[in-house]
Amino acid sequence: MTRTTEPAGAGFLDRAWELRAACRRQDAELWFSSRTRGRAVAICRACPVLAACRRAVLRREQGLPRCQRSGIVAGLTGSQRYDLERGGERTERSPSDATPTGPGATRNHATIPAPCGTRAAYQRHLRRSEPVDEACRAANARSAVAYRRTGSTRGRQAGPGPPRGLALTALFPTAPQ
Repeated sequence: MTRTTEPAGAGFLDRAWELRAACRRQDAELWFSSRTRGRAVAICRACPVLAACRRAVLRREQGLPRCQRSGIVAGLTGSQRYDLERGGERTERSPSDATPTGPGATRNHATIPAPCGTRAAYQRHLRRSEPVDEACRAANARSAVAYRRTGSTRGRQAGPGPPRGLALTALFPTAPQ
């Protein structure tokens, strides 16, 4: 728990705008449910005190990691508020039209699509309802075979390992008793 050095009632004048907020008499679940997210954003965008609300939430959440920011506040999702604080994307997009990001991608940079002839390209074709070319179909088949054989679709990270057909007892002989 943090303590402030402000005199009692000093923050009240800073929060007077809350009395005019469009969300004041709305159900709190509206701001945290994925089903009503679009409605929550629409209410925020029509709010007469949106700018004051946005300043207040950015001040209140300053320094918090992305994962600790939830719900729609000031018309933004937690991730959008995090990006805004970090100086990243400054848009008025709704959460429903946010662009998906892949592993290692950031919101500020578009990812380069996987080239044809890979399993990722095969999956992209399916997602976009595009016709699948033979190179991608073959790559997906190879990946399926590797998965059935090894339990993983990832390539080997280490060296070649023990030669095939070599028994474990040859690698780890037991001591005579």
